Amino acid sequence: MAGASTWKGTGERVVVTGASSGIGAAAAVEAAKAGATVALVARRADRLAEVVEECRRHVPWCQMVVADLAELALIDDLAAELTEVLGGGVDVLVNNAGVPKRRGVRDLSPADVEEVMRINYFSPVRLTLALLPGMLERDHGDIVNVSSMGAHMVAYRVGAYCASKAALEMFTEALHVELAGTGVRAHTFVPGTTLTEFSTPKDGNDPPFPTDPATAATAEEVGRELIRALGDERLVTYATARDEATAARKAADPNAFLAEMRSIFSAR
Repeated sequence: MAGASTWKGTGERVVVTGASSGIGAAAAVEAAKAGATVALVARRADRLAEVVEECRRHVPWCQMVVADLAELALIDDLAAELTEVLGGGVDVLVNNAGVPKRRGVRDLSPADVEEVMRINYFSPVRLTLALLPGMLERDHGDIVNVSSMGAHMVAYRVGAYCASKAALEMFTEALHVELAGTGVRAHTFVPGTTLTEFSTPKDGNDPPFPTDPATAATAEEVGRELIRALGDERLVTYATARDEATAARKAADPNAFLAEMRSIFSAR
């Protein structure tokens, strides 16, 4: 979890992708509550309009941009539009948009893998690269790439999804190291199980895993932790202490951890 946040939202210009629902919507509202002007990006105009209206209760100048982030050839145009609607620059980029892929490796197709990599990895990387020069020119900025506990726990029936998030994490690590000495910082934020539509049944996916509402976080709780992470100097922060402890247990002895998981899942 993030420590005490030092991020001051007032005057900041923030982009949140995947902002029409779930964690993205909650993070956008939380940033607006902190005084930031937020540009919300998603495909669903009707849902996006509802969220931007909530943001405007806190900062009237918040904007919405309808875009399909899977259209990689349009990412540079999207970056230019976001820069314009925010008055000439982006201070914070939250790459939250993503798609699930619940499918065992024996049933995966090349098209499945390419689709999830396009949206979960190539798209946020392209948007980051498009907006990074402006941040470096101003010597000020934060890039938050939203990962998954799947990259820190076990990739059971979500191999393609977890691979896309692991790739995003390594790209973020490269940013974190290579941007040292500049005013631009890179963060990996790791939400755990969250009560959003992300975990509901979807075409092209196996049925969702059972979710215990008693142990899952709400989108609002995770959104608050995501915005708090902007004031944290560490590369990786987690939405909950429980998730951080689980990740630490695997990292301490991955072979033993995965042997335990294999034993559990082999009985299913």
